[in-house]
Amino acid sequence: MKKELTETEVLQKALEMLKRRTGLIAEAGVQPRPPKGTLHEPDAKIRLALRGMEWNLAAEVKRNLTRATLGANVYQMRKFREKVVLVTRYITPQIAEQLKEMDIPFLDMAGNAYLNEPPLFIFIKGEKAEEDYRKDHPTRAFQQTGLQVIFALLCNPRLENAPYREIAKQADVALGTVNWVMVDLRERGFLVDMGKRGRRLVKKENLLARWAAAYPDKLRLKKRVGTYTAADIDWWKNTDLADFGAYWGGEVAAAILTEHLKPQEVTIYTREKPGKLILTLKLRKELDGNIEILKTFWNFNDDWGHDDLVHPILIYADLLATGDARNIETAEIVYEQAIARFIRED
Repeated sequence: MKKELTETEVLQKALEMLKRRTGLIAEAGVQPRPPKGTLHEPDAKIRLALRGMEWNLAAEVKRNLTRATLGANVYQMRKFREKVVLVTRYITPQIAEQLKEMDIPFLDMAGNAYLNEPPLFIFIKGEKAEEDYRKDHPTRAFQQTGLQVIFALLCNPRLENAPYREIAKQADVALGTVNWVMVDLRERGFLVDMGKRGRRLVKKENLLARWAAAYPDKLRLKKRVGTYTAADIDWWKNTDLADFGAYWGGEVAAAILTEHLKPQEVTIYTREKPGKLILTLKLRKELDGNIEILKTFWNFNDDWGHDDLVHPILIYADLLATGDARNIETAEIVYEQAIARFIRED
């Protein structure tokens, strides 16, 4: 098995390719220790120079970037105090265009780049990757059933102190799954064992960011029932999903919650078989339909004040998974209005 590249190696290779494509001097600097109390700082500092001019920038390194993980990564980068260059192994031409539109600077190991630091302007896309970098190998906690456990823990403060059997029930996974997820979270610094005082989930903001980035590919796709269309574009406004054991997610849920978005896509999570819902609402199955139905993957009541909506953490993840700029902006509103209290460090 080929050794996984470290973030430092990804950064060095991307800078090397930038030099080769543009003639810029490009080198990584030493990132100073972040101030005490700072949750997260960019991964590195980089220095660019050309013809007597110099640019010193911060960089955030992500081993893999897909359309599904784009939103989560962009959202995290916008929380930094300074403009940050996104560095990764490979960026497709489509994602390159999206990042440029959002004015997110980037570099990759194939030589693709976008930098807009007047008078410096570089935009390179379409360079081919030497290898397929779309596949990732996350830890077990960030695979399908592990993500279900993490979701249950994030949505239910203090659930980490419950017996493993109760955690398994709420996450809708096998009992054995909980054990190895908890071990993994402990090893990665997200869970602290305090002896007689029980267990404590920590670094929740970082954990949520990791979960939201892994969710689209590792869990969401596996829960998809299908995509559909309806004759009336605004049909959802007069539909009560409680009659079908279902909940609004994604853009519709965000629109109801924030009144900030006009939904273009409809996301429904259902606990029951969707046949009744599809027939009653006269939905037509279509490959590129704007109505998506997914199975629920949790077994707890979302007691947060909106019985017809999925948990705000899932609304947030659905929005980020689209990679759409307007949805990323709305995800930030959802985070501030409804999620912050769930990840507060007590």
